[in-house]
Amino acid sequence: MCLFGFHYLLAQSTEPSYALRGTLVTPAGIVKDGTVLIQQNKIVAVGTKVKLPPNSTVIDTNGVIAPGLIDLHNHLTYNVFPRWHPSSEFGNRYDWQQKPIYQTLIESPHAAMVADGLECEMERYAEVKALSEGETSAVGSLAEACSTGLAHNLDSEDEWHVAYNVFPLEMSESDLAPIRQRLANHQLHAFLIHLSEGGHQDASAAREFVMLKGRGLLIPGVALIHGVALQPENFTEMAAHDVGLIWSPRSNLELYGSTADVAAAKAAHVKIAVAPDWSPTGSDGLLAELNYAAAWNDTQQPRPFTDQELVAMATTVPAGLIGASDRLGALEPGHDADVLVLRPETDASKHDAYWTLTHATAAQITLVIVGGEPLYGDPDLLEKMGPARPSERLEVCGSSKTLLFTGLHGHVDAADETWAHTASTLEIALRHYGRNLAPLAECGQ
Repeated sequence: MCLFGFHYLLAQSTEPSYALRGTLVTPAGIVKDGTVLIQQNKIVAVGTKVKLPPNSTVIDTNGVIAPGLIDLHNHLTYNVFPRWHPSSEFGNRYDWQQKPIYQTLIESPHAAMVADGLECEMERYAEVKALSEGETSAVGSLAEACSTGLAHNLDSEDEWHVAYNVFPLEMSESDLAPIRQRLANHQLHAFLIHLSEGGHQDASAAREFVMLKGRGLLIPGVALIHGVALQPENFTEMAAHDVGLIWSPRSNLELYGSTADVAAAKAAHVKIAVAPDWSPTGSDGLLAELNYAAAWNDTQQPRPFTDQELVAMATTVPAGLIGASDRLGALEPGHDADVLVLRPETDASKHDAYWTLTHATAAQITLVIVGGEPLYGDPDLLEKMGPARPSERLEVCGSSKTLLFTGLHGHVDAADETWAHTASTLEIALRHYGRNLAPLAECGQ
């Protein structure tokens, strides 16, 4: 089959389909005036001359059409908390986690809200936050996902075969042994673990890499989150064992004043994904973290990454790290229809689609599709996508958005699981601890 400028012959089907037209971000590059055809929750054709079945709904987005963003580092239930502004930098994560101010502002209220049975409301809020940042897949969810109709919960939905652990060095050998075995026989596709989270010169954070090797975890399928204290020789070892890196620059710089040596990691050919960490010290979501990474990138001489490489770090690279390159992270036939559409700036002629993705705000998101289901976006665009379904209006950075609750499995959430009820419940609960509910986006603050 020939794509990108040639006809793609689609087998006739009675299944409804729809086509999105705009500027495409594909693995082969940017395709102007392109079309993405979606049918049966899959992408079935991509290119400039896609032959459409007669029952297709055609939508001109007038925007940039990209694969949904994949977030491999988050702590979803903590994203109800507003930004925390530490008064000083820390040596490593063990320093700030035991500070009374952190316990007062975040950890104690979080534990109390979970004890009160609000964890599902907290996760649903965070998933809407993720959608509003262009994410269609995320980790850091509860052990059992509370919703089957929003973003893919990669570490709690069995189909993805992804494990996620914040303190891997505290795991017992009886817990680690089956993980190593499952990685070896490909029953587990990825093991995402926090490691070496601290300043460049922090000895305890740096020593964790030696401890990791001692636990037998320098093996394919493992990806290290943070890695701020890692040295160039560590990245060389990681690349030799096909161990990836998940980079969270904003949270690193806010907490430790430095971030991972991604230039050295890139030079060693380590696969690098970018992710937001969490709202208190990281970004509200992956679109905002791309913006932050691009701003940081511009301060480096030479710049470690191109805009195209940064976009790949939020799409194709994380898909590869979790063994899902055949389903996620790209606008390609056969992939899940996880799609993000952005409205370019008025001076878009000065920049390409990669620049748009690395510099866009949440207000510019006009459509987010997960598994073929349009879930979030501009009201006028969603109205064109099909019959009216249960929806709610919300505002992000002064832009009106529509949120739909018909999800991946045709599930419609109950009345007490609506956005309005979820936000109201959390706002009231947080007041008991002197906190306000975090906004969906900081809107450029």
